[in-house]
Amino acid sequence: MQYLLKAMLIAVITVFGVALTIVPAHAQSRTRALANIPFDFSVGNNTLRAGSYTFEQLHSGILALSSSDEKEHQFAMTSPGDSDKQNQESKLVFIRYGSEAFLKRVFLSGDEDCHELPESSREKKLIKNQASGTELSLLIPPAR
Repeated sequence: MQYLLKAMLIAVITVFGVALTIVPAHAQSRTRALANIPFDFSVGNNTLRAGSYTFEQLHSGILALSSSDEKEHQFAMTSPGDSDKQNQESKLVFIRYGSEAFLKRVFLSGDEDCHELPESSREKKLIKNQASGTELSLLIPPAR
């Protein structure tokens, strides 16, 4: 009995130690971009003010946004979208319905994937009332 308990304790400590070494390596592989967005925009059901934002892909499917003044923070679930494997430039794609803009897709340099945001309930209402939106892309210059 004591031998079994000791073996289990060693196994738990080993797994915990391996997990601690994997997490920092994964954290360093995050993809990040800085963008100055000249208009208010929505992510999900939250509206964010115009300004400078950091976009960071945390894990598969989770995008983090934070304003440069640290007043705005937002997490968004994303799904894989159609990506242009040739394009390695960072860019944000917004869809505008009237005066409201919604973040739709995020392309981060060094990351071949397109991160697509789902439609929020507000966006679905606007789509229902207005036949289509106008898509606009914002290229992100490299950070210096």
